[in-house]
Amino acid sequence: VADGLSRRGWTVHTARNEGTLGDSDREQLRYAVANDWLLLTFDDDFLSLAEGQELEHRGLIYVQQAGRQIGDVVKVVDEHLQNRSEDDQSIQYL
Repeated sequence: VADGLSRRGWTVHTARNEGTLGDSDREQLRYAVANDWLLLTFDDDFLSLAEGQELEHRGLIYVQQAGRQIGDVVKVVDEHLQNRSEDDQSIQYL
């Protein structure tokens, strides 16, 4: 998904590339907040974590991946990002 979004022109940072692979969900969310990044995840644990924290996050996109092809996920996320306003700090379910 990260590669597909990069090919569509989005700047993408992954836990692997950032050296945070293996960090806890809470640490991943804090890292995204500290860098003012929108967080894209397939892990529904982030939903309760983001809602329960008093963190001002840039936004969170949760994608339910089950039964979807990677290309379809890339298309849905790309379309959402194209139509998303810059000041949208909501949690989106795709």
